[in-house]
Amino acid sequence: MTTRALGSDLSLHHSRSDADLGRQSQKDAAVGSSIRPQDSDTEPDPHGPPRLPPVERPRGVFMRLLYWSARRRYGKTPTAFRVIYARAPALLIVTMAALTVLERFLKVPARVRALVQFAIATAHGCTFCADISLAEAMRSRVGAERFKHLDEFETHPAFDEAERAAIAYAKALARDRVVPAHLFERLAQSYSEREIVEIVWLGGLESYFNAMAMPLSIGSDHLAAAQQNS
Repeated sequence: MTTRALGSDLSLHHSRSDADLGRQSQKDAAVGSSIRPQDSDTEPDPHGPPRLPPVERPRGVFMRLLYWSARRRYGKTPTAFRVIYARAPALLIVTMAALTVLERFLKVPARVRALVQFAIATAHGCTFCADISLAEAMRSRVGAERFKHLDEFETHPAFDEAERAAIAYAKALARDRVVPAHLFERLAQSYSEREIVEIVWLGGLESYFNAMAMPLSIGSDHLAAAQQNS
């Protein structure tokens, strides 16, 4: 679970114009309507309602600004913000710092970051995180077609070897926590030592977000589906 770059929007003024955010390719729109999990408003979310009621009117200027920025970015305030950060704003500071590092300082390409996050979230069954990861990938135009074929990443031509190595690592991490040596050797064929460490960190970060959302039964907000209509 994540604010997905709202830290940049609020503290670093790293945002696009409304016109830029509204433009999506027809290809990505079609992909957004076909990717699972939980990308349709008509599809029930397995998590059920959140275990804590969402806070619709937050206290403090900072949280109200966050809600406004989220609505501007996504068309709505994501449930995690209303359930978690509205009650514990200090946690948002930690999240914003982590996501600033993710967006500004990592050498790993954006498309690989998105694939790692989406693969871990889907493996864990975190529909909120999978949905918001896909929505951000579509906004960033990193090639959303790949996400449609994630289950066949080893053979599908949409993926190159570097992407396959990162996804294989992500799936192993989500499944077993202990990643076999041969998967690190595979990473080393496509990434520098720094990039390998970044992928490991990214896997831990996404697992943290998943572990925040799932116990509170925070499910998909259908943000990716909304992208196709924007």
